[in-house]
Amino acid sequence: MATFYLLPPRACLEQALSDALGRLLPGLPLPAETWDAVTDRVGAAASWPADVFLVPRDDLPDGEPVGEALGAAFGAEPGDRVVEVSLARGPAAARSWVLGPADVSGLSVSR
Repeated sequence: MATFYLLPPRACLEQALSDALGRLLPGLPLPAETWDAVTDRVGAAASWPADVFLVPRDDLPDGEPVGEALGAAFGAEPGDRVVEVSLARGPAAARSWVLGPADVSGLSVSR
């Protein structure tokens, strides 16, 4: 079963990461696409499974149910786990659920 981390929009992720790196490495320039570069490196170093997907919210169409959008864009299937992450702190920072058959449209693509 795959796990989809549904993240805040890419601009929010870039800003949060830029803020953190700016505090750690003041004055050093950051790559234009810091988020993608960092997640690629961390994922490789951590040996994340191939069925873990980091999906910024703006990579999904507005107004479409999450399960259907993940199915169409990433091949999500019933039984896959979704972890919705926000930039908030505390217990509201993330929630997770498992996709059921009604959550995923039949138009999924293969992973």
